[in-house]
Formats: sequence, C-alpha cells, structure tokens
Amino acid sequence: MIDKMNIKNLKEYINTVNNKVNNYKLLCEVLEITIKTGKSKILQMKELDRHFKFHKEGQQIIFDEVYKIINEKIDSTRNTLGNNRKEFPNFLVDLENEKKIGIYKIILDDNIYIGSTVAGFRIRYLAHKSNSNILSTKQMLDDGATFEILEICNGKTEPQIRHKENKYIEEYKKDSNWKIVNTKEAWSYKPKQKYKTIRLKKQDYKNALILLKEQGMIS
Repeated sequence: MIDKMNIKNLKEYINTVNNKVNNYKLLCEVLEITIKTGKSKILQMKELDRHFKFHKEGQQIIFDEVYKIINEKIDSTRNTLGNNRKEFPNFLVDLENEKKIGIYKIILDDNIYIGSTVAGFRIRYLAHKSNSNILSTKQMLDDGATFEILEICNGKTEPQIRHKENKYIEEYKKDSNWKIVNTKEAWSYKPKQKYKTIRLKKQDYKNALILLKEQGMIS
C-alpha cells in the first residue's frame, strides 16, 4: 500500500526552491511518506507522476510542471510481459512501444546504464531482469532502477543503432551528474566478410602477392 502523500506540502516547497528537491530522502520528508526501496519506491514515483511532470538530474528531482488535473490511475494489467504487467513496475515503456527497437537507459539514483536493442525493448528488459551476467543491471533493477526509452530507432540498421548508442554513452560520460555503469562502448558491428578463391599458376604466385600488397588488399 502506498503512503498518502502530502502533495500540497510539496507544491509549496518547490515554489520556494526553484522547482527542485535535492534527493529522494528529502522528497519523502516533504511528502511525509516513508522512505522505500525496490518496487515500493517505484510505485511511490508512479503515484507522484500523477500530480507532476518531473525528471532527475543526478540525485536531484526537477519538477517541470504541476498538473492542474490529476492523471487517473492507469489499469496496466494488459500486457505482453507475463500474466500481469504490474509485476514489472520499473519497465517504463508504453505497451505500444515495447516491441520497438532503439536506445534505452537503466537508472538508479545517479547511476545510469546505456544500452540498445534490435530485438525490442521488452525483450531486452527481460534479459537484464533475468541475467546477472549483464554488468550490474539485474541488481540495479532489483534495487528499483527504471528502464526507459532514450530513442526509438525503428527503420534504422543495426550499425546505425550501435553508433547512436555510443554517442549517448559519450554524452552521459561528460555529465558530472551521472555515474556511467557501462564499462565500454557498444560493440562494433562488422558485417561478415565474403571471400572468393582464385587459382594462379605457381610461377605467378609471388608477383600476385606483390600486386595485392600494392593495392592494399593484403598486408
């Protein structure tokens, strides 16, 4: 059960501090709610999302808009993530976009992982959720990290998507508000090379090697 939030208190607070709260702990104090972790924390933030449009910069929570009309709670039981979509509250991808491809981010506090998928956001989320070998992302998700879309790339080729992923990684590396979980760039996509065999007379072999080296075709 989600604690009742003192939304009025938060509205008054952000009006005096340039629409931002320094961290989650302080947010809970202002809202007069219990500090949570994991799934409970995600549900708290979803409830907050009904009242405000906000985003995170490191640990800071920036409030972009106070909704005049509170958003209704969405029944998200329709899903392709299993029998109940509510079991995956940190998968913040709309049903209409979960099969699309592109760049995504996994965020826990000021830690961020940038990834890409050519199989679909839903499939990639489930891979992170179930595979402890993918860096520390499984543990991040278990601890309450969110999985969100950075850019939808339907119609793009795999090399184009990997290139975009690398650009996002470099962009976030330059931002001191974030700690990058990625240990390296996206893998380089190299199409499989095709070869053909040619037959030469034995006495022409050395001359052929010289010509191929001159043309830069062999080293």
